[in-house]
Amino acid sequence: MEIRDNSLSNIAKIRWYNLIDPVTKLLVALFLTMLSFVFTNLYFEVSLVLISFVLLLLSRLSSATINAVYFCLFLIVTMILIQGLFYSGNVHPLFSIMNITFYREGALYAVTMSARILIIIFAIGFFMSTTTISENAKYLEAIGLPYKLVYLLMSVCYILPQIQQNMKKIQFAERARGINPQKTVAQKVRSILPILIPLIIKTFDQSINRSITLQLRGFDSPERTLATPKYHYVRARFNHYLLSFLTIFLIGCKLWQIFSRFL
Repeated sequence: MEIRDNSLSNIAKIRWYNLIDPVTKLLVALFLTMLSFVFTNLYFEVSLVLISFVLLLLSRLSSATINAVYFCLFLIVTMILIQGLFYSGNVHPLFSIMNITFYREGALYAVTMSARILIIIFAIGFFMSTTTISENAKYLEAIGLPYKLVYLLMSVCYILPQIQQNMKKIQFAERARGINPQKTVAQKVRSILPILIPLIIKTFDQSINRSITLQLRGFDSPERTLATPKYHYVRARFNHYLLSFLTIFLIGCKLWQIFSRFL
């Protein structure tokens, strides 16, 4: 008889981000975001972009995060072009092409805003790539959050993946039957519109069925055994207090910057 011991393999799978609890990761994302809004220096913004990008690279990159970054880059290029041409504070020309002048003030403003967008995308991508919905639910329930609120948060997090999964199934079935060919962007948009209402109804129906299943298994029973987190987190409470204090301090600084303009 073969005896298998998975303890060593489980230890080998643990990464450094598994030792950080989900709330701390979310607070880190919020802290980096507030830093980017409080300090407007472009070099500081670039350094925050590099820090958040390194965090993202050291995590498990998902296809959703990569797609979000690609879409974000498209928006950034568009914003730089528009602000460089039409920003209200444009004064100093940067270059001109065929009587079209691109200004320095608009370009700097767009680059600063683009850096903030990248910081948000990278920080949230780090959080989404290193934590699962079940891990978040177990941890929130372990720290004392009511189980009904935990289930509500789980349901909200599952809605978008369910919609995407159901839409892929419907589109695959249509392509297999030769219905609604999707060769161009316009055809893809037209193929989505007729299935929106059935897609939303099916997603909510799946959420209701999952709720009934959990109730039959005693999920709402006050005597049930609480699910324990999979990993042992390092100094979670200390990290919560520290990052919460720093984030509130940064929010206060940003509010003071806004109010000081009217004084």
